[in-house]
Amino acid sequence: MVSQRIKISRSVVFVSLLLCPFIISKVIFNTYEEESNPVEVVLLQPNIDPYNDKFNGMSEYDQIDRLIELAEDKITSNTELVFGPETAFPMSYWEHEIDAIYGVKKVNELISRHPKIKFIVGLSSIKLYTEKKDRTRTSRPMKDGSGYYYDFYNSVMQIDGENEIQLYRKSQLVLGLERISFISKFKFLEDLALDLGGATGSLGIEKEPLVFNSTTSDNREIRVIPAICYESIYSEYLTEFAKIGGNLLGIVTNDGWWGSTPGYEHHLAYSRLRAIELRRSVARSANTGISAFINQKGEIMQQSVWWTQDALIGNVNLNNKITFYANYGDYIGRIAAFFAVLLFFWTIVKSVRFKK
Repeated sequence: MVSQRIKISRSVVFVSLLLCPFIISKVIFNTYEEESNPVEVVLLQPNIDPYNDKFNGMSEYDQIDRLIELAEDKITSNTELVFGPETAFPMSYWEHEIDAIYGVKKVNELISRHPKIKFIVGLSSIKLYTEKKDRTRTSRPMKDGSGYYYDFYNSVMQIDGENEIQLYRKSQLVLGLERISFISKFKFLEDLALDLGGATGSLGIEKEPLVFNSTTSDNREIRVIPAICYESIYSEYLTEFAKIGGNLLGIVTNDGWWGSTPGYEHHLAYSRLRAIELRRSVARSANTGISAFINQKGEIMQQSVWWTQDALIGNVNLNNKITFYANYGDYIGRIAAFFAVLLFFWTIVKSVRFKK
C-alpha cells in the first residue's frame, strides 16, 4: 500500500501544479504596466443586419453614408485611426479599380476634412489575372471568353488620403463558407463555389503577413496588425504580424451571423487573449457589436452594446516589444501535448505490467 507520506506528497505536487500558473499569472497581471504611447482611435458599429439588409436590402450608398456619418460625429482633432467593420463596403470590388469606388471617394472626402486620420475598413475584393502564371488554385475563369481569371477575397484596406491604399486579404478562412476542401480534386465543388457568389465559396488567401503602415501627426510609427473576423482566434498566426513590426491589433468583424447565441461574446473573449499574448492593444470594430477597446492586459476598457448602432472613441497605446509568446508560440500547449503522449504510453506499459 502507498504510505500516507507519499499520498500527501502527491497531493502537494498536484495542488502546486494547479496553483502555480494561477499565482504567476496574477503576479504578472498586477505588475505589468503599459508604456504610454497613445493614439486616438474611432470604432464604427453601423449595425446593419447581415441576413436581411447588408447584402440584399440596404443600398451600398446608404450603408457607406451611415458609416461616414458615424465617423464624422466622433472624430476629433486628435483622431489618428478610424476603423469600419468587415464588409462595411458591402459590394465586391475589382482591386485595380478600387480607388474609384463610391466608398473610397467618400472616405477621401472625410479625410480632406480631417487630414490626420487613416481609415481602415473591410470589403470584398476581386483580383484579375491576365497572365496564366499569376493564377492561383482558387482562380475562376471569366465568362466573357477573354481567357482571364480572377479570385475573390475577404479583405480590409487602409486609406490615408494621399492616394495610397494598403490592402490585406484574409488568410485564415472559414471552412465550408470561405474555403471548400479538395476543390481541385472534385470539380463539382468548384461549380458550387461559383454558384454561391462572391462572399462565399473558395476564396483566395493572402500569402504572407503584412501590416498597415502610417505615422502619427508627431511622427510616431503606427503599424496595424489587420485581423478579419475569425482570424482573431488563431494566436500563433498573429504572432507573425507582431514579429514584422505590428504594434496595434485591429480586428474588423461582422458578428451578426451569430444571432442571439453566445458566439459573439466568445469571439470577443478571444480578442482579449490575443492582447495578452502579444501585449498589443486591440481596436475591435464589429458591424453589429461588440466593438471594443482592449488594453495590453486583456481588460476591456470600453465596449458597445450588442446589435446597436454606435461609435466609440478612445486612446490605445502602441507597443513595439516582442513577447516571449510571439517569439516561441504556444510552448505550453506543445509541452503539455508531449507529456500527454508520454503519460499515455506510461499508462499502457503500467497496465501490461500489472496484468503480468
